[in-house]
Amino acid sequence: MGRDTAAGDTAFEAARSLLVARGADTLEHPGGTLLAHLDRVEARLAAWGARDALRLAGLCHAFYGTDGFARNLLPLERREELAAAIGAEAEELVYLYASCDRGFSYAGLREEDGPFRDRFTSAVRTPTLRRRADFAELTAANELDLAAENPEARARWGGPLLRLFTRWRPLLSEAAFADAREILTLRGAEREAFLDGLERGDVRVGVVSHIASFHVTFVELGGVEGMMNIPEVSWRFYDLPGEIIAEGQELVFEVLDVDRSRDRISLSLKALEPDPLAAFARGGFGGVRTGRVTRTVPSGIFLLLADGVEAYVHHDDLDGRSPRAGDELTFEVRGVNRVTRRVRITLCRPPENPARPTPAPC
Repeated sequence: MGRDTAAGDTAFEAARSLLVARGADTLEHPGGTLLAHLDRVEARLAAWGARDALRLAGLCHAFYGTDGFARNLLPLERREELAAAIGAEAEELVYLYASCDRGFSYAGLREEDGPFRDRFTSAVRTPTLRRRADFAELTAANELDLAAENPEARARWGGPLLRLFTRWRPLLSEAAFADAREILTLRGAEREAFLDGLERGDVRVGVVSHIASFHVTFVELGGVEGMMNIPEVSWRFYDLPGEIIAEGQELVFEVLDVDRSRDRISLSLKALEPDPLAAFARGGFGGVRTGRVTRTVPSGIFLLLADGVEAYVHHDDLDGRSPRAGDELTFEVRGVNRVTRRVRITLCRPPENPARPTPAPC
């Protein structure tokens, strides 16, 4: 999106003049001089198609300092000077970016009611969706410029940034997220070094990047993507991974395998959860229990015995009954095989007189 008016050109010229007057062209920055960094941030936003107000905010985002760069070019008492040069909306975005308490605000930014704390005033508020998207886009442009220009910064922060931007994906433009993947994804020797440091049994933080139509879940580990097959999501009973997890969710995964021949990292959430079948088996048997039918199939039913524990009952063992999902049946446990993960049960016979039910023997 280009500059559409002479007024827009004037704002960019005024912004650069003010930056030079405040010493941005000589102030050292991890991306070179501060002015060089700001110019690149504005150019990146322009390449993504950002509107003029956001581009101006990108050019001026360091005027009041930030949570990551303390040096300011103007004190907050002189905000009107920047607003006069770049306009009220752009200045508001500069203040929003500068005021962000990142440790408090980043985690909930993508949430509709996510709190945002002003580090200058300590006030907590909930920005509009438009403002949260502007903030995310400006953050991406700023951090990606540093990663592209400073190899040390990229090596240290590239992985966490890619996980962050994966969480924020709904707020980012397609161009911004594609740029993040291009700059921060590990390739070649960097990728090999990451894989060399990964072993079966390792526990890593990852962000669910995509739940595919064939139900494999892809996880951004921070420059390298892993995958999780549908049985590894949870011990709980579910049909689709989306019933348990969501795209953009940050979770802790266990590494099941690093297959270098297929360039595949296999992950699991379930491996970090207590096995409900083991707890069920330790609880001992005996006594009549009640379970709920979770689903029916042509050959029988599945009965929920305890949280996370199901048993299959063939229709020949239903004593002529045709239970439906949600019905409750009584049973006794006969055995548990933790290798095959099968629970053998016997259903209690229904009472002979339903009008006067008595405990039915199993």
